[in-house]
Amino acid sequence: MSDLKLASDFPALGRADWMKRVEAVLKGASFEEKLVHASADGIRLEPLYGQLAGHRAARATQVPWTLFQRVDHPDAARANELALDDLANGATGLVLVTRDSAAARGYGIDTARLARVLQGVHLHAIALRVEGNASMALAELIATQPIDPERLNVSFALTNPADAAELARLGYTGPYMEADGRSWHEQGATEAQELGATLATAVATLRSLERLNDVHLVRSIGITLAANQDMFATLAKFRAIRLLWRRVLQAAGLPDAPLRLHAETSWRMMAVKDPHTNILRATAAVFGAALGGADSITVLPLSLAQGLPNAFARRVARNVQNVLAEESNLWRVADPALGAGYIETYTQGLAQSAWKVFQAAEAGDWPLPDPDSQASFPIIGTSAYPLMQEAAPETEALS
Repeated sequence: MSDLKLASDFPALGRADWMKRVEAVLKGASFEEKLVHASADGIRLEPLYGQLAGHRAARATQVPWTLFQRVDHPDAARANELALDDLANGATGLVLVTRDSAAARGYGIDTARLARVLQGVHLHAIALRVEGNASMALAELIATQPIDPERLNVSFALTNPADAAELARLGYTGPYMEADGRSWHEQGATEAQELGATLATAVATLRSLERLNDVHLVRSIGITLAANQDMFATLAKFRAIRLLWRRVLQAAGLPDAPLRLHAETSWRMMAVKDPHTNILRATAAVFGAALGGADSITVLPLSLAQGLPNAFARRVARNVQNVLAEESNLWRVADPALGAGYIETYTQGLAQSAWKVFQAAEAGDWPLPDPDSQASFPIIGTSAYPLMQEAAPETEALS
């Protein structure tokens, strides 16, 4: 900031000057004990940093992230109705959640009814994600329409490498398979454990895709991570995975290519009691993931823990992203945390810790999340005694 004319009106202050002021406020108390803390992964975090050099960790293009909405209603006609409403009101992508998906939360669409679910949806104009067993069914549906697969934005969830090779032959650019960190997060994994285990899964998947050429291979795998209420931890985690993936490609001798990185707000932080506070936590989570460079984000509707969310809950989930993208314009600055001392320290610390977790997993020693951490995980913003007169959120009626 020294190039600003206003800078000459203020004295130049270094860390020592700031520390004198901090010590005056502490009045003899220990700086380490009062103001320095360690993350769950043991990363030392101070309250006071200067600018630090770091590596750029931004999404590939300077455009708004994709706003995804879950399509999970078991009734195909109702699922279609809700999806069309989402797309008409700000959503730019749909997540096709089938009943067998680990993220179905008890609901999900029937793959056999996929054509009805997507009736009237202009597939060439939106992004699509598959969670569950509908990948090849979606490809078969697309084949019936005059659409060039190469021009589509589709993230598949295949488990068979041969199917990935077939989709590449048909012209799909990927990702064909997904490394998903959400299950690790929900088991109580720390940020570094989630990153390291997800990276190990991604690398194992990469090895299985030997039929693909390098052009397809570097785009073959997407990564999904959980975004929680700790916006700074989320921001650093999403930046760290891009650095880690870049290192994997370098180690494998593959050309550099942007990672397709998806965020979903944490299921672990969803409150059953006092559910409307889920909106606040989702907002913080989207803030962190967006500034951390997520290419796409899904917000779990506030009432998902109570039942199948209705149109109102879906609207709120949608508008959490709409406001942050279109009114707060969070997407307009590429990697806004680059050089910020606190975030760079957190990002680099997570990357280093996660790499050790990854190396251990490669040797067969996968992380063991602490199951007690789920019980102790602080869900900020809830009340142990919610207002008795507050009505529970309405959910979709299922026949």
